Amino acid sequence: MKTARAKEAEVYDFIASELDAIKNDIGNNGSKTRANKYTCMALKSRAMLYAATIAKYNALLTPSVATPGGEVGIPASRANEYFQKSLDASKEVLAGPYDLYRKNSDLGENFYEAIVSKSANTEVLFVRDFSVSESKKHLFTYENIVRGIREDNLSSSSISPTLNLVESYDNLDGTPGTLKTRTADGSDFVYYDKTTDIFANKDARLYGTVIYPGASFKGLPIEMQAGVMEWNAATQSYQTVEGDVLGKLYTDGKTQVAPSGPHNSIQEVSNTGFYMRKYIDKNSGASTRGIQSDVWWVWFRLGEIYLNAAEAAFELNKPAEAVSYVNAIRERAGFGANSFTTATLTLDKIRKERRTELAFEDHRVWDLKRWRIADKVWNGNSNNPDAVAYALYPYRIVKPGDPTRNGKFVFVKKVAPRFKSPRFFQIFNYYSSFDQDVINRNPKIVQNPFN
Repeated sequence: MKTARAKEAEVYDFIASELDAIKNDIGNNGSKTRANKYTCMALKSRAMLYAATIAKYNALLTPSVATPGGEVGIPASRANEYFQKSLDASKEVLAGPYDLYRKNSDLGENFYEAIVSKSANTEVLFVRDFSVSESKKHLFTYENIVRGIREDNLSSSSISPTLNLVESYDNLDGTPGTLKTRTADGSDFVYYDKTTDIFANKDARLYGTVIYPGASFKGLPIEMQAGVMEWNAATQSYQTVEGDVLGKLYTDGKTQVAPSGPHNSIQEVSNTGFYMRKYIDKNSGASTRGIQSDVWWVWFRLGEIYLNAAEAAFELNKPAEAVSYVNAIRERAGFGANSFTTATLTLDKIRKERRTELAFEDHRVWDLKRWRIADKVWNGNSNNPDAVAYALYPYRIVKPGDPTRNGKFVFVKKVAPRFKSPRFFQIFNYYSSFDQDVINRNPKIVQNPFN
């Protein structure tokens, strides 16, 4: 009864062999809620990519995360074998009856719909579905709707996207997505007529993923303002005035703190200056406890498969093939048809595409783990901008007599007030530990490394 642990490679080999064995017999053609041939190959595409990258990058990690018997750790010599299996499975899916979602000429709305739309959605392969009419529903929208437009008297903004994520979306001219809040010499703010202006000409996936200040949702502009900055002539400086009441007006009769914040300490309002859009239901009543939402949860969609193929092809030294896959994803987001070339495409750029395309779809933490860089990105160092969660707070300028500044908006980048501790991923976090009672019952269960 006491069975030894299988090797990590054996687990992935078993997954691959099982999927290959059943893919032509499983049926369910056209179903998005029951697995079919293409679901099998989507899972194989993902699993083999995980195996390949663990094989390659675990060997480069110092110290490597492995056990002498191979229960943890895959031989680096097998990396290319797994990359090829992932690429082959991806190609099977891409040759199937699916297409990237392109129904809406508004590219930001189109990307949002690619995830939530259930009407002839050609991109989605496999989902966990819900139905309000069948009383199979969930509270995700109730828990994450924008505070200023919530339909219930409780909850909202349980998840606040960070500035770190927002700035990972590039500008459409290919320049980095760092938002301009200060002049080049740092001597003054950059002043904007509208809060949306700072997000102009961005990768359309930003709009489809995140609700940023001034963006619309459910046909309503989402006003976001953390306070005002009033010019003090005596000190020749701005005095920041915030407040503890959402929707409060300033002495000039205009907004002081917007109904949707952001705010340093008020609960159930954005703490970072952003709200989620992806997976949030725009239907009436979806943010109430009574009606709730039936937006589905996407397990597999074609966007991921393109990126799996791009990564595997690049790792196999097939840059031309990799470029064709990643450019298809970027073109849908508003970039030119050939925004990457074989000369400009890098592995880091492919990894960044995964972050922006697949945000909030349960990939990021697993990607960082399989690339064996989670302990470096989230190293617990408060001086590491990747480890710290940042926020962006908009303020309205009050400076009568200065038409170039009065009534304009400025932005302040800051550490998210409720998330001040840097994220700290340690090397033993790559694998969970077994409780000692598990090992006591079966001594053949080998404990995971560093646990």
